[in-house]
Amino acid sequence: MTSLLAAGAGTSALGPMSATAVSVILIVLIIYGIWGKGKKKLARGPAQAVGFFAELAFLRADNWPHDLGTAIQDVPRQIAANPDLGAIGMTAVVVILLVLSAFAPIVPFTGVLWGMFTAAAMTAAQGSVWRAIISVATAGLSLVGA
Repeated sequence: MTSLLAAGAGTSALGPMSATAVSVILIVLIIYGIWGKGKKKLARGPAQAVGFFAELAFLRADNWPHDLGTAIQDVPRQIAANPDLGAIGMTAVVVILLVLSAFAPIVPFTGVLWGMFTAAAMTAAQGSVWRAIISVATAGLSLVGA
C-alpha cells in the first residue's frame, strides 16, 4: 500500500491543476464578478487582486492564456519605452499604476484592468523590488499547482 504522498497526491493544496486551468477559473470569476447577474459582485480591492493574480496565471500558462498575458504585458512595456513620454521606464509605470489604483475612481472592471497591468508591469521590471513582490505572489499560485 502506498501513501498518498508517494502516489503523487499532495502536489498542491487543491490537487494537480495547471496554470491554464487557474487562468480559466480566474476568467470565469472576473466575468461573473463584474457582469454576472448574481447577488455577489467584485468590489474595488478584490477586483484588483483578481486581476493581479489572473495576469500572473496567464503568464505562467501555456497556449492562449499565455498569449493573452503577453498581450497585456505589452501595454506597460510600450508605455515604459515610449520616446514621446521620455522613455520613463518600467519602475515609473509601476508607480503610476499603484497611484492610480489608490486614488483613481475605480469600478470592478477598471480594478481588474489596473490589477492586470500592475502585475504585468511588475513582472517586466527586471531586477527590482517589484520582482520580489511577484515572487511572493506566484508562491500563492504554486499552492494551487499553477
